[in-house]
Formats: sequence, structure tokens, C-alpha cells
Amino acid sequence: MDDRALLGDAPLGKLNGYRVLVVDDDEEIRMFLTTLLSDEGAATFEASDGNEALEMAASTTPDLITLDLSMPGKDGIETFTDLRKDPSTEETPICIITGHPEFRKVIYDRPVTPPEGFIEKPCDPDHVVDTIHRILGLAKRKKARSKGPAA
Repeated sequence: MDDRALLGDAPLGKLNGYRVLVVDDDEEIRMFLTTLLSDEGAATFEASDGNEALEMAASTTPDLITLDLSMPGKDGIETFTDLRKDPSTEETPICIITGHPEFRKVIYDRPVTPPEGFIEKPCDPDHVVDTIHRILGLAKRKKARSKGPAA
């Protein structure tokens, strides 16, 4: 029996069909975000540091990446810049989720395309889902425009 049969006529989540990479060094935050996003229908993948995030982004081709900025080793700021400079991930929407709002200026002053979203911790679950849903909707429209009209 598949999940849809178990759910009956339950509506699909706002993020159904999307793939999201959750990057945070705090296991509890990763669990919170992956559970929240999975409950909304997203397929989620996790990375606990910048190097793992770069590897996972290349291997899972996510539709969106949530990224913490304050991590040991390769921090989120360096990871963000690397993701934007890599041709395979430069167009992937990124939503910064951090407990350090003072980093906002630093991340927006990078010589790369700024993130599509910025959420401060602690974060409201509805705000996270709504923000990610909005970012994915914008990315979908941008991609459709770049393909041009159908022949």
C-alpha cells in the first residue's frame, strides 16, 4: 500500500515534489527543518558542514538549499560563495537560516548573486514553509521564462 492510499484524500503539502538540502551544524535544527519540510511533502537531504553541503549539493541536485552561516570548518558564508561560483549550483535558490542576523550585511555584500531568502532563528515553522514555498515558486517562474515560449 502506498502513502497516498494511507493518507486518503489528505491534501498534498506545499512543498510536494521538491528536493531540499538542509545545511546546519546543529543536529536539532536539522531535525526540526527536515521534519517540517518533509511533512510538507519535500524530499530532504542533510549536511552538517560546508564541505558536506558542497558534496551533497552536487550529488542530490536540490531545488533549494537552506544554509546556516555559523558552522565550524567551512562556514556558511564561504559555502554560500562556493555554491554561487559553481556552475552546477549557481542557479540553485538558497535560503539563509541563521541565528546571527548581523551576518545579513556580510552575505549580501558578497560578489555573487544574493540569497533568495533570509530567515532569523529562532524561526516560526509557518514562516519557514511559506518563505521556502515562495522562493520555489519564484524559481519555477524564472526557469519557465528562461526557456522561452514553446515552439
